[in-house]
Amino acid sequence: MILFDKVTKKYPGTSRPALDAIDLTIERGEFVFLVGASGSGKSSCLRMMIKEDKPTTGQIHVLGQNLSTVSSRKVPYFRRRLGVVFQDFRLLPNKTVFDNVAFTLQVIGKSRGFIQEAVPDVLKMVGLGGKASRYPHELSGGEQQRVAIARAIVNKPALLLADEPTGNLDPATSAGIMALLESINASGTTVVVATHAADFVDQMKKRVVELSAGVIVRDERESGYGTTAATATARASSAKRAPSTTASPTTKIVTMSETPQVESQTDAFQRLRTFATDIPETTLDAVPPMPDPFAPDVDASITDTQDMSTLVYDMLDSGVVSRLPRDDDAAPVTERLRAQSQRRRTYADDDPADVGPVQ
Repeated sequence: MILFDKVTKKYPGTSRPALDAIDLTIERGEFVFLVGASGSGKSSCLRMMIKEDKPTTGQIHVLGQNLSTVSSRKVPYFRRRLGVVFQDFRLLPNKTVFDNVAFTLQVIGKSRGFIQEAVPDVLKMVGLGGKASRYPHELSGGEQQRVAIARAIVNKPALLLADEPTGNLDPATSAGIMALLESINASGTTVVVATHAADFVDQMKKRVVELSAGVIVRDERESGYGTTAATATARASSAKRAPSTTASPTTKIVTMSETPQVESQTDAFQRLRTFATDIPETTLDAVPPMPDPFAPDVDASITDTQDMSTLVYDMLDSGVVSRLPRDDDAAPVTERLRAQSQRRRTYADDDPADVGPVQ
């Protein structure tokens, strides 16, 4: 049915081949799971089986034909004998479920009567008997995948290829899809499924072919997903990085009876009061009175015996200048400013270069 003979596939710009001289034989009527990490070569195998891609070296035989001898013009005729289920469904959005499935038969030239009979039968088989008039956007993801399967098997192919058929589905729907694929295989169709669904691989106990870095590392019949090579490598690397538990000291578990007792808040406040009584009392210096900003101007003839508060007040920038004269005999504002400037020069320690008399 399928034969890979020393097949190598190397894509431009990559140093490692996607497939490295693999040999694989799949007999008629088998159900085979292709497993492995992303990039291990599963999708490359499927693409070369349908002649969507060709190997760099080696030979591939599918359905008794050497694909290297199939010309591009004959590829559509070759693909009529097999069915393909894609992960992204690839349904025609402007056609109903019936028309999506019928389209495959129309392409290969089947009669209208044959289509009207075959399509309802296959829709009933996949559980979509009452949804023939629906459009893809009106269906759930699981229902769309069933339409894709119905389209792939409506022409009764000898080989069915499925690339991650449950990748976008919930577990319950995935179980139904896997059961459907198993029933298709029971009818005589050879089924090859590339998947990461470990649970279903373990439950179904079919043949498992594991790829790792483009090489077949396991080929077992009635097997499960198991521990793939990528998972085993990751676990080994993790074990090497993990610190040894035997060499580390044993951690002592402290019980409540061994924990130090915390003193109560009453004891803490009591100690605080005792500490406060031990501090000697200190007497603060008296604070001199602040000058009155609304006091009248100080007379220009200030003496050394003048009150300290008046002296401090006079050492400020210019004191407070009344906006209006107190009486008719008061000196002009400019004269009072000049007098204050003279006092600042006498009593303040300012630099004369910075602070000078008002001219």
